[in-house]
Amino acid sequence: MSFTIAARGALGAGVLLSSSAFAAGGHFVVDDTGVTETGRLALESWYSRASAGNDERAAVLAYGIAPGGELALEGGRERVDGTKADRIGATGKWNLADAALEGLGVAVVGGVFFDADRDRFQEAEVFFPVDVPLGDGRAMFRYNLGWSHQRDADDRNVAAWGFGGEVALLSRLDLLAEIYGDQRDSTEVQTGLRLHLAENVTLDAGYGRERRDRDEDWWTVGLAATF
Repeated sequence: MSFTIAARGALGAGVLLSSSAFAAGGHFVVDDTGVTETGRLALESWYSRASAGNDERAAVLAYGIAPGGELALEGGRERVDGTKADRIGATGKWNLADAALEGLGVAVVGGVFFDADRDRFQEAEVFFPVDVPLGDGRAMFRYNLGWSHQRDADDRNVAAWGFGGEVALLSRLDLLAEIYGDQRDSTEVQTGLRLHLAENVTLDAGYGRERRDRDEDWWTVGLAATF
């Protein structure tokens, strides 16, 4: 449900996943403009494992607070080279234009993230997702542009971007693909399938890698439900 600003798979640098965990299907980085329906809860969880043996477990719980708006909480634990790290975050998302009604979707998202092990602020982000429906709604093109303040040794502000797409292959099976990066990190790509198990339940399986180094890659499985 939100756009990850940092790159996800830089295993050589000891990073498995990046800051915000929300996306258009949990582990997918490029966000859509949709929000959880007012009064309903959306739960997403996933597990990612990288080629070097690093892994991450994460979950996101979002609540529709008003028409066009949602709040979400996330938690995640990653293991890199045998060392575990926990993080928590909170985001808000507001839909400014509905893609189904206006032919173009626009939203704004803001979030803050904390290092639970060090008990300190780690990152803040603001970004704008854009959705463009194609093929009578059977496909969607997405674009994200955002900014992130990352508290690290350099304490930097960085710009980030992402392009993504989604197409219905069958009545209950979708194909997703995306490419994303920021001014600090290398560009990465992800692709995967989404199976609609029931009206409000989906199962994802995806593969991602660093664009220039095929040895830095990861697999992800995820489950999402709305109730």
